[in-house]
Amino acid sequence: MIRHIRPFEFFALLDEPIAERTAHITIPHRRAAGSLTLLEMMVLLSAIRTVRADRIFEFGTFLGATTLNIALNTSSAAEIFTLDLDAPVADAHEADRPLTVQHLAADHGKALDFTQTPENRKICKLYGDSRKFDFSRWYGTIDLVFIDGGHDLSTVKSDTENSFKMLTERGPACILWHDYRNRDYPDLTEYLESISENQTILHIEDTMLCAAMRAVNLKKVSG
Repeated sequence: MIRHIRPFEFFALLDEPIAERTAHITIPHRRAAGSLTLLEMMVLLSAIRTVRADRIFEFGTFLGATTLNIALNTSSAAEIFTLDLDAPVADAHEADRPLTVQHLAADHGKALDFTQTPENRKICKLYGDSRKFDFSRWYGTIDLVFIDGGHDLSTVKSDTENSFKMLTERGPACILWHDYRNRDYPDLTEYLESISENQTILHIEDTMLCAAMRAVNLKKVSG
């Protein structure tokens, strides 16, 4: 079963002095559907700190706000790989289509331009359908994966299976999924609940985030 925990319990996994628990967040320049809330962003950044992630893979760049915030809160040696569609997908989840069309529109000027930031050197932008993408070069090398791409069952399943293959076994690691319990995406919720029978999945309450932690002591969480 999914373990439901309060945000403070998840933050308690971060073993850092209070003076070092500082995050840098970009101020949104517009409201965008599908974006993380401030609490969700803090959960993501806390997960990055908890597993000391220097190699991060993101499914679903969209406007790039999450990508940039990840880059702002990682070490100078960090590598951030972010995968996004380069063409519409015919069998995508119907709730994804409006955002996908908007995102891929010719006049799409809402995405953040990473080239105008010092953090650009950390970011590697990738393009393609994640169900057909070859992830083998990243197997066993990624500290944290953030899944926020397609929400149809086949994509969620494929992204999750590839994420577990990409996770490093050399130290702590984490997978985070967005949109758990989002009523627009029941397939994602049902899928996560099904794999939680054999895999510890944490749901951080007051968010739509779930996490699977590897080599992290979860005794501090009560869910």
